[in-house]
Amino acid sequence: MNQTPDAERPRGSRFFDRFTEPFTDIARDKITQVEDKVRSSIKSEVDAVGRSVKARAVEIRPSALAFGAAALLTFFGIALLLTAAVVGLAHAVSLWLSALIVGLVLILGGAAFAALGRSRLPAPVRGTPPAPHPAPDADELVHPWAD
Repeated sequence: MNQTPDAERPRGSRFFDRFTEPFTDIARDKITQVEDKVRSSIKSEVDAVGRSVKARAVEIRPSALAFGAAALLTFFGIALLLTAAVVGLAHAVSLWLSALIVGLVLILGGAAFAALGRSRLPAPVRGTPPAPHPAPDADELVHPWAD
C-alpha cells in the first residue's frame, strides 16, 4: 500500500494531467521565464553600454588631461594678469584702491555676462489648457442601450 499515486492511476490518465494542471502554475512558469529573459537581456545591454563607455573613456583620457592642464594654466595666467593690472594701477593710486578698482571691474564684467546669458535663455514652455468644448444638450446624448 506504499505505492505512489502515479502507480494507482491507469496509464491513460497521465495523458490528461497536462490539461488538468492548474493554469496559474503554467502562467507563473511562463511569467518567470519571461522575467528571466528580460532580466538577462537588460543585463547584457547594460554590460555592453558599460564596456562601450569604458572603451571611449580610455580613448578620451589623454585629451581630457590636456584640456585640464590648459584650463589650469589659463587660470593662473589670468590671475597673473589681474595682479599685474593691480600693480600697474598702483602707480597712479594707492595699492588698496587699485585692487578695489580691478575687483569692481571684474564683478561688473561678471554681472554683465550673467545678464547676457540670462537674456539669451529660451522662454519657459508654458502648457496651455485645452479649449473647453460646449456641453451637449441632454436630448442629444445617445446611450448605447437606447433604441
